[in-house]
Amino acid sequence: MTITALDIKLRQSQRLTDNADGGGRMVATEIVDGQMNNLFPDIGDEERTTGRTTLRKMFVHVDTPTTDVLKDAIGIIVNPPTDSHVNMCMFATGSYSDVRSDARDVVERYITKGVESRFVLMGNHFVGQQTMSVYAQSDAPTPDVNDNLALSTSAAFGGAEQYIRVKSLLSRTTQTFYDDAGAFERDVLVLELVTALLHNFFGQEPSRFTSTKPPTLVYTTNTVDAASYYSVKSLTQAAEPGDLTVQVGSPYVPIVPATTAETPVVDVLAGMGAISYVQAGAAGSLADNFAGNFAAGVGLTRFLGSPVVRGSVKVTAGAVQLTDDGSGNLVSAALTPWGGSVDYLTGSVTISHSTGANESVSIIATPAGPVSDQGYTVKTDITSNNQGYNYVMQLRPLPAPGTLTIDYRALGKWIRLTDNGTGQIVGNAGQGGGTVNYTTGSVVVTLGALPDLDSPLLWNFGTGVVATARAGDTDIKPPSLSFLLSNPPKPGTLSITFQAGGTLVTASDDGAGVLMIGGVARGTVVYATGEVSIRPVNLPDSNSTLQCEYDWATALTTSVMPAPDGNGVVSFSLPSVPVGAGSLHLEWLTSIVPADASLGSGSLAARIVAKDDGAGNIVALSAGGQALSVTLGTVDYASGAITLKAGDISIPSFPVPVYEIAFGGVGGFGGRYRYVRTQRNPVLAKFSGGTLISAQWQQGGSTATAASEEFTLPPVTLDLTPAVSDTVVPGSVRFVFRGRTYVDRSGSLYYDIDPATGAGTFGGTLDYESGQATLSQWAPGGANSVTVSALLTRIFDPGISDISFRTTGAPLRAGAFTLRATTLNGQQITGTADVNGDVTGDLVRGTVDWESGAVDLRFGQYVTAAGNENEPWYSADNVVGNQVWKPYFVIASTIYFATVVYRSIPLSSVVIGLDSIRLPSDGRVPAFKAGQTVLVHHTVRHSIAAPAPGQVVNFGRTRIAQSEVRDSAGTPILSAWYTQDLDAGTLKFSDPLNLGAYQLPVIISERVEDRRLVAGVQITGEIQLNSGLSHDYPAGEAMVSTALRLGEANGSLDLQARVENLFDQANWTNEWKDQLADSPAPGTYNDTDYPLGVTNADAITERWAVRFTSATQFEVIGETVGTIASGSTTEDCAPVNARTGLPYFVIDRDGWGTGWSTNNVVRFNTVGALAPVWMARTTLPGSPESAVDSFRFQVIGNIPEDDQ
Repeated sequence: MTITALDIKLRQSQRLTDNADGGGRMVATEIVDGQMNNLFPDIGDEERTTGRTTLRKMFVHVDTPTTDVLKDAIGIIVNPPTDSHVNMCMFATGSYSDVRSDARDVVERYITKGVESRFVLMGNHFVGQQTMSVYAQSDAPTPDVNDNLALSTSAAFGGAEQYIRVKSLLSRTTQTFYDDAGAFERDVLVLELVTALLHNFFGQEPSRFTSTKPPTLVYTTNTVDAASYYSVKSLTQAAEPGDLTVQVGSPYVPIVPATTAETPVVDVLAGMGAISYVQAGAAGSLADNFAGNFAAGVGLTRFLGSPVVRGSVKVTAGAVQLTDDGSGNLVSAALTPWGGSVDYLTGSVTISHSTGANESVSIIATPAGPVSDQGYTVKTDITSNNQGYNYVMQLRPLPAPGTLTIDYRALGKWIRLTDNGTGQIVGNAGQGGGTVNYTTGSVVVTLGALPDLDSPLLWNFGTGVVATARAGDTDIKPPSLSFLLSNPPKPGTLSITFQAGGTLVTASDDGAGVLMIGGVARGTVVYATGEVSIRPVNLPDSNSTLQCEYDWATALTTSVMPAPDGNGVVSFSLPSVPVGAGSLHLEWLTSIVPADASLGSGSLAARIVAKDDGAGNIVALSAGGQALSVTLGTVDYASGAITLKAGDISIPSFPVPVYEIAFGGVGGFGGRYRYVRTQRNPVLAKFSGGTLISAQWQQGGSTATAASEEFTLPPVTLDLTPAVSDTVVPGSVRFVFRGRTYVDRSGSLYYDIDPATGAGTFGGTLDYESGQATLSQWAPGGANSVTVSALLTRIFDPGISDISFRTTGAPLRAGAFTLRATTLNGQQITGTADVNGDVTGDLVRGTVDWESGAVDLRFGQYVTAAGNENEPWYSADNVVGNQVWKPYFVIASTIYFATVVYRSIPLSSVVIGLDSIRLPSDGRVPAFKAGQTVLVHHTVRHSIAAPAPGQVVNFGRTRIAQSEVRDSAGTPILSAWYTQDLDAGTLKFSDPLNLGAYQLPVIISERVEDRRLVAGVQITGEIQLNSGLSHDYPAGEAMVSTALRLGEANGSLDLQARVENLFDQANWTNEWKDQLADSPAPGTYNDTDYPLGVTNADAITERWAVRFTSATQFEVIGETVGTIASGSTTEDCAPVNARTGLPYFVIDRDGWGTGWSTNNVVRFNTVGALAPVWMARTTLPGSPESAVDSFRFQVIGNIPEDDQ
C-alpha cells in the first residue's frame, strides 16, 4: 500500500497555548487545511501594540497501517503571511514531548555564558538596580552598547545568575587605590543596564591581584545558534536558469519583536588598549621554592614580586610539570589533578590540586615590563575578489605576545579571535584560529565563517619595540649618597669624612666640582647650590655620620634670554665679577625634533646642564637626562663675559623613530606610513631665542666663612638611565643592593617581598621620567655595588597616522559621528561624518559604516605630488590625480569619538513571550545557513471562468513540480474531472465534465521549483547555491524556503516507524541509556526470528523497558508515558495506543525463550513516522494590514518505487 498525500497528516500537540506547559506529545486532532485558528490564535490589540512571539508545537505524521517510508522528507513554509508585521519561522528541538518552556530555553540559548571576563564587580549590587560598577586593568576593552554579560554568584551567596545587556557606558575613569603594598591604578566603569537586576549580587573593593575573587563573577557571553530557523523570503532580484545565486532582502527573520531607541555615546577612546609584557630581565630569573599544603580545589597563590612574560611561567609540583599557556592558565601535557593560573601584571601564580596534596613546589618565570599602548591597527576590506576563510598579514611594528585581536563580521555579527600569548590565535568553538610569529610579524588566520562582503577584517595589536631591556647595563653605576649643604661651598674647600669598615675615609673637593677619595674621582659638588653626591667604594658604617668642613660664600644668580646666531652660539655677561673659578653652573632648555616636523612630529625638551672647569672652559654635564661631556664655550672670570654654544648641540645617542610605508593597498587606501622600530642616532638640540639660561656662581675674592656640618646617613640615589633619555616602564624595575631586592610599584620601591602575601617593606621612591631611584631604607656598610636584574625603558610616543576600529555598539544613526585628536606637536584635529559615512575635517579623512560601526581614519592631507616623490612617506598607491596623501601623526590616546547607537527598548518577557536579553539585540536570527536545503519556487495562478469539456490549459512552461485545482471557495476539485501532464505543463478537463458541485471560476495553482543546497550566505541577502537553477524566477513573486529535514530528529532523512537498539540487562537501574548499564540478563529475546511489529500510524518515538516481575510476568514502561501495561511470556504483548486504539508495538510471545527472573529487563526504542515542529509567529508592533491572514506549510517527500 503506497503513501498518498492524504496519509500525511499535520497533528496538534497536547496544549496549543503559550503557557509554560504548552506543546507536549502528539494528539489525534488534525490541523485542518484552511481552517481558521487551526494552530495559532487571533492577534490581539496589545500584541499589535507591543509585539509578541507566539510558539506552537505541531507534528508531521505519516498515517499508514504499514511501515512504508517517506524518503527525504522536508517541511517548508511555502507562503508567508501577507501582513508585513507578522513573520513566521520554524525550528526543531528533536523532542517529541517537550513543552514551551523547553522550546523557549532552546531559543534563548542564542546567548550563553562564556569565560570569566576581565571585569570585577565593584561593591555590592541589589535587586532593582539598573547600573553596575566594575573595575578592570587599563587594557580591558570597554563593553559595547548592546553587549551581553552574565553575572553568576557562588552557592554560598545564593547561587543567583542573570544575563544583562549594556544600555550605555556612563563613565570610565582611572582611579588610584591603596593597599599594604602601596598605590595601584584600575579603570572603574559604570554601566547602565537595559533591565534591572533581579537578584542581589556581591562584589568587592578593588584589589591589586586578579587572584582575589568576589562572590559574584562577571562572565563574557557567547553567541551560540542552539537552534536553526527555517522560513521563507521573496526574491528581490530575478533569477535565471544556470544562476548559482539568488537574492533575498536579508538572511534574517525576526524571532522576537524589537523596538529601537537612540543612545548617545560621547568621548569614547578609539581603538583598543593593549598591554605588552616585554621581557625586562634574564629568562627564568624569577624563582620561588616552597612546600605547600593544598586543600582540595583551593588555590594557593605565590607572588614573584614583578610582572612576568606571557608563557614564561613553569611550575614543578613533585613530578608534575605545569606550563603557562600564555592566556593565564597553568596546564600540563598529561592528565593531572594539578592546575592553576597566572596574573602577568602582578606576577602572582595560583596553584591548585583537585583532591588536596602536600608537595614541594618550584616556580620559575621571566620578569617583564608592562608596556601600555592604545594599539596599532590594520584593516583588510572584504571584497568579492578576496572573500574566503584564510587570510595572511605582515604586522608592522612587530606584535607583542598576547596583544593581537582579529575582528571579523559574519552574517552581521562581530566575531573576535585573540592571540593567546604563545603564538596561537584562538576563539570560541567554530569561530576560527591561526598562528602569529612574534619575531617576523607574520600572521595566518582561518576564519570560522565566511566574512560578509564589504565588511572589514580588523587587526589590532600592541608592540614591545618601543621599549628596551636594560638589565645588566654597564652604564648604570652604584648608588650615590646625596645631600644638600646649608651653604654654597667655595671651590676647593670642601672635605667630607666618614667611617667605612672601621676606617676613616676622606673625600676632598678638587676645586673643579669633583670629589676625590684616594686620588680617584668618587663624587661631585655643585658650588652654587651646595648639592653633593658621593659614590664611595665602600659605604659608610651604620654608626657613622658624614662630617663636612668647608668655606662658603654667597651664591649669585641671574637669568638671561640671549639670541643665538646661526650656529646656536650665544654671548652674554654676568653682572657681578670677577667670577670664582669653578663655581659657575648653567642650565637651559633645548628642543629636539626626532622626526619630520612637517608630518606633525612634536619637539621634545632636553635640559642642558653645564659648568666651568676652573680653567675658563664651559663643559656639559648632561643633556636630556643622559650624561654628556663636551666643551660648549668659555667664561672670562675677570669680565664675566660668556660665549656659549647653547644650541645645535649634538647628543650622541637619542631614540629616533623609524617610519616606513607598510600595508600598501590594504584597507581601502594606499600604503600607510607608520612607526616600525627605533634607532639610536645623534641628534641636534636646538636653542630658540627668548629661552631662559639660568646662571649661578660665586664672586671671586668674596669673603669666605668657615662652616662645619654633620649629616646622618642620607638616602642613596641610583640613576637607572644615565646614558639614555628614555623613561622607565613602571613595574619593570628589579635590582639588588646591599643584599636586598628592590622592586617598583606605582613609583614606590619595596624590598623583602613576601611570596605568600605579595606585601613588602617600603624602601624608597622611583621617578619614572628621570630614572632616579631614591632609597630611604638601605643597609649601611659593605661594598657599594648594585645588580640590575630587570629594567625596561621606553621612548616617547611615536604616534600613528591611521586607525581602524569599531564603535562601542552598532548600528549607528547616519550622520551622527564626530571625532577629535591631537597631533604630536599639539595641534587639535576635528572631523565629522556626513550621512554617506564620509569623514572629513582638517587633516583627517575616513569612512564610517553605519550598520556595523566600523570606522577607518587616516590623518593628513592631499598635497601636490610633483616634487615629493623622494619623500619617505610618498606612496604611488596614495596618488589621486596630481596629488598625493601626506600623512600627519597624532597621539593614539587622544583620538576620541562621539556617535549615536541604536539600542533595543526592553520589554517584559511576559509581554513579548521571550527573554530579549538572551536574544540578538535587533531580535533577528538567521533563516539561511550554509549546509541547509532550500527550495526556490514560483507559483502561478490560472483562473478558468467556465471550463469546457476536453479543454486544454497550457501553463506556458514545462517541468511543473506540482499543481492544485480548486474552486473559488478553495474546495479541491476531484482529479476525476481533469488530467495533467506536469512535464509538458498542461491540464486537460475531462469530457464529459460536471462541475456543478463547485463554485466557479476554477483556480489552477502550478509551481516550478528547484531544490538546492546552500553553499554560502552573505549579509546582503545573497544565497549561494551548490548547483545552477533550471527555471526562471521573477523578482517579487518567486520565493526561497529553507527546508526543515523532518527525519533528522529520528537520526534519519526519512519518516518511517521502526524498532531500534534492543538489548537485555540483568537489573533495571531506572536509567534510560541506549547501552548496557549492568550485566546482560540470563534470558535473551530472539528479535531475529520474532521482530517486534510496529506501524506508521500507531508507533511513537519512545524508549521502552520491559521489566520482569517474575520469571514469566513483566510490566511495560515508557520513558515519557510511564507504565502502560503488564504482560506474560505466554501471550503476545500489544500495549494499546489510546490515540489510535491499536498497539504501539507487538512483542511475539515465541521470542521470549526461558531464563528470565525478577528485575531482568529488555530495553528497546521505537521510532514513530512523525516529526515534531515548533512554529514561531513573531508579531511586530504596528497596525493590522488585513482582517484575515494565513501562512502555508507543506511536507515534501519521495515514495520508493517498491512502495508504489
